[in-house]
Amino acid sequence: MAGKIPREFIQELIARIDLVDVVDARVPLRQVGSNFTARCPFHNEKTPSFTVSRDKQFYHCFGCGAHGNVIDFLMGYDHLTFVEAVESLAALAGLKIPEEAQRAAAESGVKMANAIYELQDAVSRFYAHQLKVHPAAPRAVAYLKDRGVSGELAQRYRLGYAPPGWQNLPSEFSQELLNAAGLRVVKGDKVYDSFRDRIIFPIRDRRGRVVGFGGRVMGDGTPKYLNSPETIVFKKHREVYGLYELLKQSTRPERIVVVEGYMDVIALAQNGIRNAVATLGTATSADHVELLFRYTDELVFCFDGDSAGQKAAWKALEASLPSLRDGRQIRFLLLPEGHDPDSLVRTEGTEAFLKRLDAALPFSDYFFRSLVQRLDLDTLEGRATLVNEARPLIGRLPGGVFREMIESRLVELAGHGVVEPSDKSAKLVVPSESRVASASSGMRPSTSRLLLALLVQNPELAAMVGDDLRANLGAARKNGRLIQKVLQILNENPGLTSGGILEHFRGTPEEKLIATLMQWDVPLPPDGIRIEFSDALMRFEKQLKQERLDELIKKSKKFQLSSAEREEMRVLMSS
Repeated sequence: MAGKIPREFIQELIARIDLVDVVDARVPLRQVGSNFTARCPFHNEKTPSFTVSRDKQFYHCFGCGAHGNVIDFLMGYDHLTFVEAVESLAALAGLKIPEEAQRAAAESGVKMANAIYELQDAVSRFYAHQLKVHPAAPRAVAYLKDRGVSGELAQRYRLGYAPPGWQNLPSEFSQELLNAAGLRVVKGDKVYDSFRDRIIFPIRDRRGRVVGFGGRVMGDGTPKYLNSPETIVFKKHREVYGLYELLKQSTRPERIVVVEGYMDVIALAQNGIRNAVATLGTATSADHVELLFRYTDELVFCFDGDSAGQKAAWKALEASLPSLRDGRQIRFLLLPEGHDPDSLVRTEGTEAFLKRLDAALPFSDYFFRSLVQRLDLDTLEGRATLVNEARPLIGRLPGGVFREMIESRLVELAGHGVVEPSDKSAKLVVPSESRVASASSGMRPSTSRLLLALLVQNPELAAMVGDDLRANLGAARKNGRLIQKVLQILNENPGLTSGGILEHFRGTPEEKLIATLMQWDVPLPPDGIRIEFSDALMRFEKQLKQERLDELIKKSKKFQLSSAEREEMRVLMSS
C-alpha cells in the first residue's frame, strides 16, 4: 500500500503536521535556540542528544544516529508500518486517504489479509477450546504439565490442541481462506487439516493478530515442529514468536533474549524470564534483528551449545551487523552440551539462568574468538587469514565509534599497522606520516557534497542556482545529477522542508546519502550559510568548466573537433 498512496498526499501530510508537536506529545521537548531537544526515545541516555528542527521538520540523535521525518518518527516510536504511520497522520490532520489508494490497497490483497487474520483468530480460539474439551486432549494437557506449563501461561500464550484425524476444522470456516492460510492441504481429490494431534502455538504479530501457527508433536513423530507455510500475512523472516506477549509485560525491555523454540519461550516465561522470543524455524534474519531493536538496545542470542547452535549463533551475528550502530549491543550465550533453554532453566532455576545471561559474551569477544580459534596468529599466514575474513564483516557495520574500536582490535590481533580493504581482499598497511596527517587534519568535504548538504538542509537556497548551472549539472562527474534531482523536486514543490525532501527519496538508492547529509553539522552562523553556498556554487561552476575543458582537450588529441567545440574550448581556456 505504501507505494500506492499518492506521493502528493504524503507530502501534504508532512507539510500540514508539525514534527515538533508530534514528538512533544510523546517525548516532552525543551527548546534550545531554534531547535528542540530531549533524551532520545530510541536508546537509553542520561544527557539529551536528541534534537528536533521545526524549520527542517527533521529529527536526529547524536547518540544512536536515529533520524528522519515525522513518518519515520511514528514508525520508530509507535512501532507502526509506513502505511500505518500515514494513516495515523491522516487522522491527525483530518484528511482522508484518496480513494484511489484505498482501491489499490484492496487490489493488492489487503482485504484478503484482513479476512485471513479473522479466520486465524477463530481457528486459534477453536484449538484453545479443543485443549479443554476434546476426548484426546488430556494427553496434551499432561504433556504441558510435565513440561511445567501452568494453565495461566497456556492461556496467556493461547496454547491449543489440534485433535487427531484428518478433518477437524469446522465446516463453517471458509475453505478458500483455510487454503490461503495454509491450514488445509489439498492433494488431488484429498483435503485434510495441516495440523493433527499436535500442541498448537498461535504466532501473533506485535499488534496481537494471529499470523500463523506452530505445532509440536508430543511423542517421537516427525517433524517435531511444524509451522504454517508463508502466506500474505506470514513472513517467517519478519516475525518472531512471543513478541506480542513480551510487549504486554514491558513496552521497552532492558534486553530481549532470542531462542530457537516455542517451548524455550514458554519455559523461560514460566520461570519468570518473560523477555524471550523465538525465531520461527528459520535462521535469524536482518529483519528479525531490526524489528527487535525497535524495542530494546540489547539482544542476547541464546542457542544450544552443539554445532547446530553454534552455526545458528554465527548466522545471527552476520544478520545483526548492519543494525549494530552505536548504542546497540548483541551478546551470545551458548548453553552446555545437551541442554536447551527449556531444559536448563528447569534444571538450574531462574537465578542461575539469569547469571548466565548477564555473563553472555559481548559481540566483540564472540566475533574474534570464533574467527581466531582455528588460526595460528603466530604466523603471517594466520594473521593474514584473520584480516581477510574479518574485514568484509566489519565493513558491514555502520560507521561510528563501535566500528572504529572493532577495527582497532583487529589491528591488535593482526599486528602493527592499519587495516584497509583492497579490491579483492584485505591487506595490512603500515601507516605513513602523510596518511596520519591527512586523517587528523579534518579535510574539507568535496564541493559537490557541501552543496548538497547545504541545499537539503536549507531548501530556500535553491533560488540561488542559476539556469545555466542547472542545465549543466547532469554533466558533472560527482553528484551533479543528484543536485539536479533535488533542485527539480524543490522547483515542483515550493516550500518543501528537509523532511519533505527525505520523503521524496524514501526507498531509493540515494536515500541513505540524503539522510547522512541532513545530519552533517555545517559550522556556519545563519548569516554565513548563503555566503558559503554562493562560494561553493562558484567553485562548482569552475570545476564543471575544468572538467569540460579536460574532456575537449582529451578528445582533440584523438579526433578533430568541430568548429563549435573549438570555439567552446577557446572560451573555456580564456575564462
